[in-house]
Amino acid sequence: MLEIIAETLEDALIIEKSGGDRIELVASLSEGGLTPSYGLVKQVISQVSIPVNVMIRPHSASFEYSREDLEVMREDARVFNELGVKHVVLGILDFEGLPNMEALSYILEDTNLTATFHRAIDESSDLPAALHLLETNKRITHILTSGGPGKAEDHLEMIRKLIHETDDITMILASGITKENLQAIRNHMDFALEGEESAQKEYDIHVGTAVRGGSVGNAVRPEEVAKLRAIYDLHRIF
Repeated sequence: MLEIIAETLEDALIIEKSGGDRIELVASLSEGGLTPSYGLVKQVISQVSIPVNVMIRPHSASFEYSREDLEVMREDARVFNELGVKHVVLGILDFEGLPNMEALSYILEDTNLTATFHRAIDESSDLPAALHLLETNKRITHILTSGGPGKAEDHLEMIRKLIHETDDITMILASGITKENLQAIRNHMDFALEGEESAQKEYDIHVGTAVRGGSVGNAVRPEEVAKLRAIYDLHRIF
C-alpha cells in the first residue's frame, strides 16, 4: 500500500482522489508529526473512504514519556476510538531503548484500536529485539521504519531482515522515499525477497514531503501524488 501523510482535510481529500491507498493523519509535520485535533480527525474520517491512521504523539521532545504524557495519550486513544478511528500510530521507548510494551498496552486498552509502531523503532537499541517485543502485542500490526537512523534506501538489508523475521507485522518503509528512488527501492526489495519464504509478504511505502515539493511547509500536491502512484504501480524492470 502507498501511505501518504496528511496534515489537513484538504490534504486528505487530495490523497484519496489522486491515488493514495492510506492516510497517516498528523499535526505539526515539521516536528515529525504530532497528535491532530479531534475536530480534524472527525472531519477526515467522515469525508474519505480510504483507511486513516491517526498519530498519537503529544510532543517531539523524545520517545520516552512521563506518566502525565501517557495519560494524555490514553485519553487521545479513547476519544479517537469513540470517533470511529480504527488504527493509530504511536511509539514509546523504555530506558533501555526498546519498545515500552507496558505503556503501549496501557494506552490501547479499553479500545478496539490496532496500531503502527512508528519510527521510534529506528532509535531503538536493537531493531530485531524491538521487533520481537512488538510481536507480543497483537494490536501492533505495522511498523514504520527506515531500518535505522536516516533514510530507508541506506538500510534496505536491515529492512529485509525485519520482513524476513516476522509473520505477523507488516513493515512500512519510510524516510527519504521520492519519485526519483521509489522504483529502485522496490526493485531492490523485491529482488532481495525473491526465493525466500518471506517473498509473499507485503511491505508498504510511506511518504511525506515527496508529495509536497520536498518541503513540510507545502500542502499535498495532486500531481505529485499521481506521479508517485504511477511509479508505485510499475512492474519491476531489470
